[in-house]
Amino acid sequence: MAVDQSNPYGLSDEQRTNLLSLTRQCADLKLFELPSGMTPGDAPDAICDEFSLLRYLKARKFSPHDALNQFQAARQFREKNRVFEVHDRVRVQDFETAKGVYPFWTGARDKKGLPVCLVDMVNMNKKSLAGWQDSRFLPHSVEGEDQLQTLDLLQLASAIFDDITRFVFPLCSALQDPCHPVASAIILVDASNMNMMQGFDLRVFARDVSSLLTTCYPETIHKIFVCNTPSYFATIWKFLKGWVDPVTADKLIFLTQSEVLPTLEEHIDTASLPASLGGSHPWKHGERPLLDEPTKALLKVDELPPGPMKWVVDEQGRRCLVAVGSEGGKPRRETVAVLGDR
Repeated sequence: MAVDQSNPYGLSDEQRTNLLSLTRQCADLKLFELPSGMTPGDAPDAICDEFSLLRYLKARKFSPHDALNQFQAARQFREKNRVFEVHDRVRVQDFETAKGVYPFWTGARDKKGLPVCLVDMVNMNKKSLAGWQDSRFLPHSVEGEDQLQTLDLLQLASAIFDDITRFVFPLCSALQDPCHPVASAIILVDASNMNMMQGFDLRVFARDVSSLLTTCYPETIHKIFVCNTPSYFATIWKFLKGWVDPVTADKLIFLTQSEVLPTLEEHIDTASLPASLGGSHPWKHGERPLLDEPTKALLKVDELPPGPMKWVVDEQGRRCLVAVGSEGGKPRRETVAVLGDR
């Protein structure tokens, strides 16, 4: 997804010059080639395309040098931790279960076309977090492999976030003006059942996930609305604030119960708001996305299968949505939709 030279991003001349400088450096270093672990034909969206560079550049205040260092660090992290292989091979059931402790796409979009993601703090308890701190086994992708690979918390988190950035963002981009690609999401946090002990238990989790987002997923969060905050939330935030990246912390908006609906309706239509937060979208945290009519029409499907998905470019240059992961110890690679297919 090349950067449009007509400047659809509203950059200043200096910012455009810095983006061009960064693009040239990455091209010279062959950083637009698919990283190790990606499969030939995988769409480069959110990983090694020019539009992704803009996110890193914005995160580093338009310093090409600093943005390049972070872009390379993200690539090294993904290759070292075999993030792409995890996303392609994780057990579908493990992926679905893990969605219970991470923000995930509801299937709806806000008024600007950004995906709306939800996380319910009721699922973020010590038991569930401890369960995902333990390593999981990754099934064989090819018969005869020497050993099963283990899957840790950050690898699993990367698989979830990759699904949002590599699958959901391009999908939402295709639903609107292609010259203005979607690069960030709205995160809704339902904190109505959050207690003091949870805040204490979340410290390390918040630190690790915040660090991962900062390194590998800069500028992918537009706003985070923490909804239904209890009266003692200020005390909980004192526990967590020091463990959260300052850039992420600045995007947090805390809402009491009476503030939730009027505030969210400024950004999201009622039909796209989760019912749990006063809207009419019946999605619950951990479920598969409930697609709206424009999305169904574009994909020509009424619902999505469980598990991870990604975009692949076929031999005809068409974008194909492919369900990956593994089931029954065997790799899954099923074409769900083909954009432009009649």
